[in-house]
Amino acid sequence: MKTKQYRLTKAEKTLLDRIQDRDILRVCKLMATKMYREHMDVHRGAMWIDDEFPEAEGEGLIFGNDSFSTDVRARKEVAQVVARLDSLAIRVFGFGLGPNGTTWALWVDSDDEDLLNLIVWDVWFEITCGKANPMKEELNEYLDEMGYDVAA
Repeated sequence: MKTKQYRLTKAEKTLLDRIQDRDILRVCKLMATKMYREHMDVHRGAMWIDDEFPEAEGEGLIFGNDSFSTDVRARKEVAQVVARLDSLAIRVFGFGLGPNGTTWALWVDSDDEDLLNLIVWDVWFEITCGKANPMKEELNEYLDEMGYDVAA
């Protein structure tokens, strides 16, 4: 059985380069470390940022525990999540990696946990399942309900 080869596109590489702002990296690295320590059993997800990170309180965090440093699918996932956020006019403040490069975190300008969770899971299934993506319909229904003029 032949395994699928994943490669980053030029656009995905550009998106990954854009989110690695050195000024924001420290707090995002701390966020990723927290996800690594407290939520390693969760493959990916999103949450509202509380007062533990006062500079980001009330905003959103999207994270994944899927070997960012060693798995190109995880890097594609982050790039495509950023592209999806861009299409919805949701600003990405920064990106960080946990201690061993497995866990990644995106600090974003949204407190809509439901939307952020749907986005990260939709992107993951899009990469791994293609047209058999079980999240696509649910995400598009949510976007429609919330008044977004964009389909995933």
